[in-house]
Amino acid sequence: MKLENEFRVSSPVQKVWEALLDLERVTPCLPGAALTEQAGDHYKGTMAVKLGPVTARYSGTVRFVETDERARRAVIEAKGRDVRGQGTASATITSTLSGRDGSTHVRVETDMRLTGRAAQFGRGIQQDVATKMLGQFAECLERKLSGEPEEAAAPQEEEEQQVRVRRIQQPEPEPLDLGEMGREAVAERLKQAAPAIAAGAALLLLIFWLLRR
Repeated sequence: MKLENEFRVSSPVQKVWEALLDLERVTPCLPGAALTEQAGDHYKGTMAVKLGPVTARYSGTVRFVETDERARRAVIEAKGRDVRGQGTASATITSTLSGRDGSTHVRVETDMRLTGRAAQFGRGIQQDVATKMLGQFAECLERKLSGEPEEAAAPQEEEEQQVRVRRIQQPEPEPLDLGEMGREAVAERLKQAAPAIAAGAALLLLIFWLLRR
């Protein structure tokens, strides 16, 4: 499933580019996400997703597969699995930045694959949820780039299998509430369709009244 989103940040493009390449800095801006470890160019992390009364936790990896500074284009590959084995999630996320009057426009293209309970949402709902998530991400990134104080991660290093593994301690995130975001998206779609629904209902009532005459 392919999703497309855009957002704007009121900071110069170079500053935003450098921030987006710093996964430890920006991951806390993604609802439900936290990094736990870095080994080479691979990061390990978790994602907490709430669906009704059930909270699912995904554990997986994320890495940059391409960073083109000249084109301001970065490609991230993320893979995760429900810790209880009830589903998987993977995504290739391509972000392209462009400067506009001192601010930065970010275009995000996501090729996503889901299995398990999270896959029950249709494309339209997933697109709306992705838009809300990136809206929250952009607001958080704006605050970070504006110089507001932030809690720093506490890295710990150790040697493991000849590769330097650095433990990352980030605050426990609030789970991403897919149910709440999905309900909001459905409500908004119904609200937008209300005039058409009302007109259709009125037409059906008129036909019924004419048939009874």
